[in-house]
Amino acid sequence: MLTKYAATALLATAVYGKPLLTTEEGQLMPRQGPGSYYPITGATGGVFPRLEIRELEKTGEMWNLFLLAMTDFQAIDQKVIDSYYQIAGIHGMPWYPWDGVDVAVRPAMGYCPHNQLLFGTWHRPYLMLFEQKLQKIAKGIADKFPSATKAKYQDAANKLRIPHWDWALAIASNQPVYPTAVSNEKIRVTFPNGTAANIDNPLFNYDFHPLNNREFNGTGCPEGAGEPSVCQNSPRTIRPATADLNAAFRSALDSQRSSLARVLTLGENFNSISTTGGCGSQRYGSIEGVHGPVHTMHFPGHMAPAGATAFDPVFWLHHATVDRQIAIWQKLNPDSYMNACFAMNPTWTINWGDDLDENSALTPFHKNAAGDFLTSKDVRDIEKLGYTYPELINTSQAQLRTTIKNLYGEVPVESFAAKSASGAASSYTKYLAEIQLPTYGLDDGEGGSLAYNVLVFLGDVSSDSKSWATSPSLAGLASTLGGVKNKNDQIVPFLVDLTSALAKAVESGATTSEGALEYLKKNVSYRIEIGGRAIAKEQLKALEVELISTEVEVAASEDEFDKWVGEFAKHGAIDG
Repeated sequence: MLTKYAATALLATAVYGKPLLTTEEGQLMPRQGPGSYYPITGATGGVFPRLEIRELEKTGEMWNLFLLAMTDFQAIDQKVIDSYYQIAGIHGMPWYPWDGVDVAVRPAMGYCPHNQLLFGTWHRPYLMLFEQKLQKIAKGIADKFPSATKAKYQDAANKLRIPHWDWALAIASNQPVYPTAVSNEKIRVTFPNGTAANIDNPLFNYDFHPLNNREFNGTGCPEGAGEPSVCQNSPRTIRPATADLNAAFRSALDSQRSSLARVLTLGENFNSISTTGGCGSQRYGSIEGVHGPVHTMHFPGHMAPAGATAFDPVFWLHHATVDRQIAIWQKLNPDSYMNACFAMNPTWTINWGDDLDENSALTPFHKNAAGDFLTSKDVRDIEKLGYTYPELINTSQAQLRTTIKNLYGEVPVESFAAKSASGAASSYTKYLAEIQLPTYGLDDGEGGSLAYNVLVFLGDVSSDSKSWATSPSLAGLASTLGGVKNKNDQIVPFLVDLTSALAKAVESGATTSEGALEYLKKNVSYRIEIGGRAIAKEQLKALEVELISTEVEVAASEDEFDKWVGEFAKHGAIDG
């Protein structure tokens, strides 16, 4: 027999197509209106850093508290407005309005503004909401520890911020690139009563309780690419095997590091660096562009399609590091922020062509119970939001430039470099593959488009598409998450740096520095795939890949960045 609430909820779902929400105490949420909206404040207690996940592991009480809080967070009834399920669902599936912000635009992929001006700043209040709830749970758990350790746990809860995963960090070849804190199925914790136990790792997956497969279907799920419906059939979030993820991320590491360094060190203005669709030059790429492969390398699984991605716990660590990258660029370029731009992609509350700027509402995120929305202007300064990142604490711009070069910078390939009078490299030629990527170009047959990767190779390419992502000849990749088709084809330029792959060819004797260009013309190629499944280039007629180069002036000191000089030199199309 249905309970009174269950019957009411079932009726509401049938009539309105969305469930009623409750508080954690099980009370029905009133219809949102003035005075009853969910205010997003972020974590409280001061300004504390979001630590890299492998650093958070070393913190003792804070790490233990984080795992306990994440476990309790994921266990909250899915009908509760600030449950893990409901917060993850803001991004896309299950396609329900949140906090009374109704749907105005169809078709669209939820509230998240992909490939448009608000991409970077929209995720700030999204992460703040997650962090706010996580800290509230952590504080409740800390209060349960005995007096001997309670103060330490209460202090840890006050300082707890969502961790980030720096997937561009150089990792020793004998260490896993994919963090074990995320990939281990079980993890050790100590409960407030002193009991230690191995529990299901809350960073490994999210268990739906229950899975309503009617809520997880349609555009955005992998079935359109020939994969069984991940979203509809799995009672928990899934990923590729850990060994496959480690191999894929290891293979892509040089490319991702190079792409991130290029954006951070050369990016010209906020519009350009934050998104693929910000009405700015994409000469050096964007942080949104660099972030894409981290999603698509998780295919098949919930992390890959934009509609389901936020249910995978690694999503939150990934987007925390994306936010960190934007914050680093802001520190280096404090006078540049958002310039007005038109919307190139629809969301539930933004239509094609809408004018956007720093005062545009970041829906559905309210800053107070009265219903005022947070804006990009509100979230410009992260320290006012209660958090920072380790690289930004008590540092000057010069010190930060040195830090970025140490973290992600490349050493010029000596074979290609001209020398100064002192014998140091002064300039060199950088070769790249320029990809004109149709972001919504792969039709899913349901009015939307699918995720895919363009892989660039230098050298032989196997006929086995399942081996492409980990091929030793892989030079780099560009990706798109797909989504709802745009009214106008959105073509975004991506760059894949060939310098590292070319250096290996020179070192192996396959070519010389003098013969580098001719070697590239003969040996660079590309393939299109997703999850090891080949995609014929005829399916993406608007896709273009070209070999280009630029001259690079090497910085004279550690606290300066290299500069690209002049226009790109064009060397012809690259064959697929």
